[in-house]
Order: sequence, then structure tokens, then C-alpha cells
Amino acid sequence: MGGLGGPTLRVLEAAPRDRELLRFDCFDEGAHWHLDPGDRDLVTTLEPGVDPLDWTLGELRRDLAGYLARAAPGLAAPDPELAAVALGAAESALRNPPVDLDAVRPELRRPSRGEKWTQYPADVLPLWVADMDFPVAEPIRRVLRFAVDRSDLGYPIHPAPTDVPEITVTHMHERFGWLPDPTCVEILTDVVQGMYVAVQQFSEPGEGIVVQTPIYPPFLGCVRTLKRRLVENRLESGPSGPGVDVEALRAVVDDSTRVILLCNPHNPTGRVFRREELEGIAKLALERELVVVSDEIHADLVYSGNRHVPFASLSPEVEARTITLSAASKAFNVAGLRCAVAIFGSEVLKRRFNQLPRHLRGGVSLPGIEALRAAWRHGRPWLDQVLEYLERNRDAVTAFVRDQLPGIRLHPPEATYLAWLDCRDLALEPSPYEFFLQRARVALSDGPSFGTPGRGFVRINFATSRAILDDALGRMATALC
Repeated sequence: MGGLGGPTLRVLEAAPRDRELLRFDCFDEGAHWHLDPGDRDLVTTLEPGVDPLDWTLGELRRDLAGYLARAAPGLAAPDPELAAVALGAAESALRNPPVDLDAVRPELRRPSRGEKWTQYPADVLPLWVADMDFPVAEPIRRVLRFAVDRSDLGYPIHPAPTDVPEITVTHMHERFGWLPDPTCVEILTDVVQGMYVAVQQFSEPGEGIVVQTPIYPPFLGCVRTLKRRLVENRLESGPSGPGVDVEALRAVVDDSTRVILLCNPHNPTGRVFRREELEGIAKLALERELVVVSDEIHADLVYSGNRHVPFASLSPEVEARTITLSAASKAFNVAGLRCAVAIFGSEVLKRRFNQLPRHLRGGVSLPGIEALRAAWRHGRPWLDQVLEYLERNRDAVTAFVRDQLPGIRLHPPEATYLAWLDCRDLALEPSPYEFFLQRARVALSDGPSFGTPGRGFVRINFATSRAILDDALGRMATALC
């Protein structure tokens, strides 16, 4: 990294000389590059208005051999394959410097204007709403800084073409082996908006919407607000944790049921549904001609030993009845930037969805679009580091609950950074949420807000530093003594 607000990329001659041939100082201000033929330092300043890191990597991919020939005439041209590998490794390091995830402390978060750290008094540790406390990935920070520096905060290019559909398809293919059609990708403000629009467009008031409880509260709010009928399919406990009861689902679906709202990976339980569970849902959806709206926003937050299967990837027939909702907001902690995608399994679904005028849905944020692009194109190293940290936090929560919180049960989440604590055996009064808020000064998410099966439960968000997490868990244990 350079010392003036940006990274530096150096190209050295091979040993034994190790002479610097090229240096690219990708600074936020005064970006420039050095050419060093015959030990002469020739400096070229980059034109304003270009991202120096993008420019540098683009130029070296375009003509590394040419730049080296100018720096050291007679030097053998680099092997193209080796050069591509080296540039890929350099790009990963330049775009994603290591992040100190242990450094997060309450005093550093309290200036936040987001609801997580402002909802409760300063003596309460907030481990409730699904925001992470970690620094935002550098590729996202970079594009946002660049936009602010250029005052580039106007209207986005929408619904005119952007490369978000292609980036979405590449992300889904690389992460999950699924290759949707880019022409069936639509940019939204957020995933919840997509859920509301889908229910509005594919059902009528009074018709049935399947929801698998306990569930993220907006699922229930969507059904209630739009005056649809809740068709409840409660998850059942099994060896892998709460799972889908397909036979119970079959029993509650009737002729006026229109939509299945699916959450996979599941919030709040952290389950990653197995292929056979999804296939059971899919079979029923095909038989009853139901539309499946699959919220897969947590798909990038799956822990080792588990694999996310996109619902639409089960078969072409299933895909044709599926609307997949996704975003970078949960995995990369940028929910406030307001950008998501809907991936339609058919043009028919997309056309009907878009019969609700876009202006009723509100505009899409240009910073949100840029953040999604940066996250899914360049943020994988940051995400890998965060996932390792989260998995350790998950294991720490699991062990602490087992050893230090007698009477509370937890099935280790397979995905998300959320743990679903079963406190029913303790009969905490007036509720587990109020008990830990008042006695421990720890704010968790109240179980009943996730539906009737959530009574006696709380949800804890462990996407924070170990210092904060250990403090919160310790307070909870003390409150139970």
C-alpha cells in the first residue's frame, strides 16, 4: 500500500537484480506511474477522472509486454499465462487489503446513524438487526469515495442497460454453479420490495401465500399488509435442525394458494435447506402451479460443510416458476445503499412483475448499484476473511450456549450470522427478549416477531468483534445466575 491514500503496484526485474522497472502509484490524489529505463525515473501523471487502480490493471492486462519493453529494452517478454496469474493475485491484494475485524468496539460504532446502534441506550450492546459491525470491503469503499470525489451522485442509468445483469449471472455461476439468463435480471431497491411486488402481482387479496415459520418478519408483514391469507408451513425439528415438512405443506395448500415465499438460507434459524427438501417444495409448486419467490440474500454466507442450492437451479421447469431475490447487502453489509436484483425464471414472470410501474417501486440508488458491482466483481477476498471470522464466532456462540447458558438450546447455524436461541425451558419473564434487555443490557431480536413458533426464542446477531460478542454472552450468563 502507498502512503498517500491508495495502493502501489511495483514491477521488478527477476533476481538477482530485483530492479524496479515500473511503479504505479494509484493514489486518491496525484496518481501517477514510473517508467525506469536505464535507471532513469520517468513519471507520468494520470489524467483526472479515471480510477487509477482500474486504469493500471487494465493497461497491464492490455500490454504488459509493451510496458516492460519500454522499461528494459531486450528483456524477454513474460509468459502470458504466468503474467495473467500474477496480475490476478496482484489485483486481489491491491483491492482487498487485510481488515482488522477484532478492532471493532462500541465506542467506534456509536457515532453510527443506522438503527442498530441508535435504537437502544448507550449501555446496551445491540446484537439484533442483521447488520455487521465490520469495516466495509475496500472495493466498495473505493467506488464510493471515487463517486463522491467526482460528485457523481446523480440519477443512475436505469432502466437502460447496465452490466449488473451480467455481473449477477457471473456471480451466481461462480458461487453456485447456476447460470440464469441475464435478460431476466431486474434491478430493485431491495429484496423486501421484490417480495411485496411479487405477492402483489401474482395473487389477489384473500388468496393464500405460503410462509415457513419462524420467518424474517417482513414475510409476515407482506402477507398481512397486502391482505393475503397466511398459509403457514411450520418448520419441524430434525437432526440437521429445523427443516421443511413437505407433507404438512401439501396438506395446507389449497386451490386458492398462489405463492410460496421461501427463505434459503433461512432466517432466523440459519438452515441451508437440502436438495431433497427443495425438490419436495418444487414438486408441489409444479403440481399446483404455484409461483415460488425465493429470498436467497444470505447465500454468500454459508459455512464449511454446507452448500447453497439455488431453488431455480433444480430444473428448467422449476426455474420457469421461480423469482429469485438476491443482493450484496447482507454479505457485504451495505443494506443502506438500497440495491438488489430479481432473477426471473421466465420472461412471462418478468413481464407480469413489471406491470407494476417502476415509479411505484421508487428509484434505484446509483451508489447502491456501484457497491453491488464492486462487491460481486472484486470483494471475494474480503468476504472469505469475514466468513472465516464469522464461522469462529458461530462456534464460540455454540460452545458458550452449551457450556454457560444452561436451559438454552441452539442448533449451530449452517449459514447467516444469526443464531436462533431456544429459551422455552427457562420460562423467562416477561419474555426472553425483555429479560436479556433489562437484566443483561443486551438487545436481541424478539422471537414472536418471527411468527407464533418464535415464542420463547430470541435471535442473536454474532457479526461483530469477539470483544463485543464475549461481553454480550458474559452478560447473558450473569443474568441467568
